[in-house]
Amino acid sequence: MPLKPIRSLALLLLASHVAAHASTAACRATAPSPLGTSIAAIALREYAEFDGHRIDAEGRLWKFGATESEFSVLLDPGTGRRDASRPGRYAWRRVWEYWRTLAQHVPGADEDRMLMVAPGLLDAPADAGAATTYRLGELLRQTEDLEADIAEPLRQAAVRAAMNDTPWSAAFISFVMDRAGLSAAQFRYSAAHWKYVQRAFAPSLDYAWVACDPESARPAVGDLLCYSRGTAPLKRYAEWRDAVALRGIAAPAHCEVVTLVDADARKMETVGGNVLQSVARRKLKLNSAMLLSRSYDPDRSSSSRIRECARDPSCEAANLNMQYWSVLLKLRPDLRPDPKSDTAKPGHETDDTTEASDRGIARHAR
Repeated sequence: MPLKPIRSLALLLLASHVAAHASTAACRATAPSPLGTSIAAIALREYAEFDGHRIDAEGRLWKFGATESEFSVLLDPGTGRRDASRPGRYAWRRVWEYWRTLAQHVPGADEDRMLMVAPGLLDAPADAGAATTYRLGELLRQTEDLEADIAEPLRQAAVRAAMNDTPWSAAFISFVMDRAGLSAAQFRYSAAHWKYVQRAFAPSLDYAWVACDPESARPAVGDLLCYSRGTAPLKRYAEWRDAVALRGIAAPAHCEVVTLVDADARKMETVGGNVLQSVARRKLKLNSAMLLSRSYDPDRSSSSRIRECARDPSCEAANLNMQYWSVLLKLRPDLRPDPKSDTAKPGHETDDTTEASDRGIARHAR
């Protein structure tokens, strides 16, 4: 056998071994890294500005905040007060910023949002036709020849409707990673959580995340805690591991940023987007081993209603924390933002772009 292929194979095996070893080390890491601290700070800042919901450790909603399509004025990050004099700082516009940021990595992600429309619903609801979808970008382009005083309200109304009709929790996570400075090699930017979760199952020294089992890996600040949802949820880490290897996988999921781990109180906190249509801060229990409490597993609940709710996305569960939390994405402890990345750096302000674009929703021509 020629020497060159042997050398290439040896290098490939060595790289695979090193990546696997690094993945094992990441799953065991418990101390927050500088990047993890930055990611958590960005998520917490978004929660604070959005003035979102709060969920306690029993899964109860104890604070109701601003929601996705409201014209609520965001809180000033410096004073914690609402300041209507700062242009563009509205809740629905902030959600639109998450989509616009994702579109910098996934072209068209913002305009590809879909609106639901039922023909005749306004004037004759009893005779309304079946609901259909319209692509946001096409609707925005239909307003280009209209007078500005007519076009602008229509454009804003279309965008606000799209915020209601399209889940945006993965766009929120992508926004946080963009602001943290992660490159496309370090994070798979996507409108679907499962896509960046899938990448974390493949050992790589470039990717920022390693998929770990929350029943054996302790959470750390900056990690991503994820649950599987839908009618056929992936209830355990092993189910995720098997599913991501399949061709054509599409696994509904939801992930949140770990922002606090309190060993003394045996509690952790997360921040996620599109939780009851808001940016929410959630508290979760930890067990004596500092692992996520198994009391949140719907299959371990004595309530049949809770088990049914875990499979039904329309169910208004009594315990919002009762989910199939089946994968923990651990941040590689030695990772740094890619200096070649074009994404914004930690602490990057977006007020300038928000202000400029809120003089009129951009008439995109991509």
